Amino acid sequence: MKEKEAGAERGKPATYTGDKKARMAAKTNKKWVRLATVLAYVLSVSLAAIVLAVYYSLIWQPVRGSGGSSSPGPGAAATPAQLRAAPAGPTAGPPPAPPRTGPGPAVTAPPAASPSPAAGSGPGAGSP
Repeated sequence: MKEKEAGAERGKPATYTGDKKARMAAKTNKKWVRLATVLAYVLSVSLAAIVLAVYYSLIWQPVRGSGGSSSPGPGAAATPAQLRAAPAGPTAGPPPAPPRTGPGPAVTAPPAASPSPAAGSGPGAGSP
């Protein structure tokens, strides 16, 4: 072990076999390829962000509404105030029940509520 340290002190370069040299060269190439790929990715994403920032800050102009119109034109989105004001659906009431088919007794609607009975004409009124 002392001999290796002494050799390293004298400045003698390490010698490698051909196989080990090839592996080290491949590892170095792999690192450069990985680094180049990461740099290309970062640059492309940054370039896209810069292009979008320039477009939206200098070129793009949003479409402004007319201001006086209460209803949106075709293809325009309704504002939240218009959505709250509009009814959710038909307001005529529940849809009619479908007709009953098949065997069995017909179901009739309950009688309409009649006015309240007069006092003394109920079940405990003492009729003879």
